[in-house]
Amino acid sequence: MPIDTSTRRRRPSSAKLSLPSTGNKTPQKAVKRRKANNMTEQHPSMLWVLSNAVFYVLSGVTQPILMAYASHSGLANPKCQLYMLFYYIGPSLAAFTLRCSPRKHKQISDSSMQQLLSNDDRKKQYNAQDDAALNAPSQNQNDMDEEAEHWPSRTLLLKASGIAIFDIFAQSMVYTGNNLAGPTVFAIIYSSVTIWAALFSRILLSRSLVKLQWAGVCLVVLGLALTAMDSKTVGKNVFAGACLILVGSSFHGLTYVMSEKIMTPSPIDTGKSSSSNAVAKEPEHLSIRANCAVQGIVAMLVFLLWQIVYTLPRLEPLVLVPMRESGTTALHALFILVTITGANLVHSLTFYVTLKHFPGGATSAGVLKGLQAVLVFAASAYFLCERWGGREMCWSDSKFVSLVIVVSGIMMYGVFTEKKGIIRQSTFCDEVDVL
Repeated sequence: MPIDTSTRRRRPSSAKLSLPSTGNKTPQKAVKRRKANNMTEQHPSMLWVLSNAVFYVLSGVTQPILMAYASHSGLANPKCQLYMLFYYIGPSLAAFTLRCSPRKHKQISDSSMQQLLSNDDRKKQYNAQDDAALNAPSQNQNDMDEEAEHWPSRTLLLKASGIAIFDIFAQSMVYTGNNLAGPTVFAIIYSSVTIWAALFSRILLSRSLVKLQWAGVCLVVLGLALTAMDSKTVGKNVFAGACLILVGSSFHGLTYVMSEKIMTPSPIDTGKSSSSNAVAKEPEHLSIRANCAVQGIVAMLVFLLWQIVYTLPRLEPLVLVPMRESGTTALHALFILVTITGANLVHSLTFYVTLKHFPGGATSAGVLKGLQAVLVFAASAYFLCERWGGREMCWSDSKFVSLVIVVSGIMMYGVFTEKKGIIRQSTFCDEVDVL
């Protein structure tokens, strides 16, 4: 008796209900709970995040010490910016951990394999679609983990490159303003980076802060501004310099938020549709290592071009002569520059981890930047006071008051950020239970 193959190929309407039983829970609830579990898997443990934040602060404290060491050794001519080339070589080294994306090759191989499937294999694949739907969230998570090791799309590369160039422009404005307005005005205005990061987070990321979080941010800014009491030096053009510092500080705070934004997953259309005409979506974002590598490479190329155009023709009077006067050998100079490279590699990677995973994102990174600044005072007093620098490097009462205020502001901000996160997490869990 011949078998009617058309009935075997036709999936009955009751097949949609033949999903594995999950007790009293419907399959839809199982999918929702699995999605919730995968959402928690996307974020590392809080211990790992806090460890990165600690290394972010400590590595940032070492940078001014290393820069002062380079200046003492005749390697920090402000016109040459040789040390800045090695500074940005550090984050660019993250590129060696990335691989070419296999996405296009994977699509081609999948389509070729589909043509080779037999009729029986196609029927098995067709009847197994419902079971595969339950595992889709975990498969998407595996794809996201693999993409973290690959170079991103051209669009994301251009975005990260634009942020890097924008930040170089912002830093140039800040330090030009420092030369015009003097260190006192610079210290007061540049401390506003934390507030700018909070404001732009509110505008671009829709991240709201409670009043006591704002109070903590303002305390950090106030504590940093108090450091100007140790120096009453002003420049030759205070107004123009102050304007440059203010605009540059706001742009620098904006780069914090933009860097966080391109690392935050956003849904895109993949062009695939299910039987319910729903459009499949996958997250498009830049991984931490890719963001670190791209922005480091762009800045490195800019400073490399400056070395070729400006420094190399003037290498003898601007670099070699100061090195000989300081008694610095080539091997010693290489050691200093390589140390700067390694310190900034750690600082950059931990910075982007803090941006992406630390509660509060860019705002928290700005607050931790304030803690880093006051810890620099203590490190400078220990290593540089009356050695390589003047009395401004030594400890003072105003720096102690600044340290107390900044730490108090950070504790206030951190406590209410944690409480806010707990409330949001409990709300999310309640929504999942309802689903």
